[in-house]
Amino acid sequence: MWIMVFLTVFTLLVGAAWTVIGAWPVLPFAGLEVLSLGGAWMYISWHADDYEYVVIGDGKVAIDLRRGARIERHVFQIPWTRVVLEQERAGRCRVRLQSAGREVEVGVWMPPDQRGEFAEALRKHLQASGSPV
Repeated sequence: MWIMVFLTVFTLLVGAAWTVIGAWPVLPFAGLEVLSLGGAWMYISWHADDYEYVVIGDGKVAIDLRRGARIERHVFQIPWTRVVLEQERAGRCRVRLQSAGREVEVGVWMPPDQRGEFAEALRKHLQASGSPV
């Protein structure tokens, strides 16, 4: 927080100094910079506590997600749960768990090149727990 305060004061002081010597168009851009930094700071702090847990056990797959202020919990029965690896353009992929007409995307924050390995690990754990994946 103190870093943000320091950057705001410093940027506005520099903008004010340029305004005093006659370069007044610098001040609106300094204000825009402060607003951009503040917006980025708020976005990062809002998503800093995001998480995703996938727990397999007791015949169920439980997925707990937090994205911003929204918290979700999904529970699927292992025998009816499928792991779907969807290939997209440029080598990217998405991993989804499907069961009983519902689906949840998992591994959202993983690097795209590791999602395939994650999908295979999920399949193996589900098969070991009794799923016909």
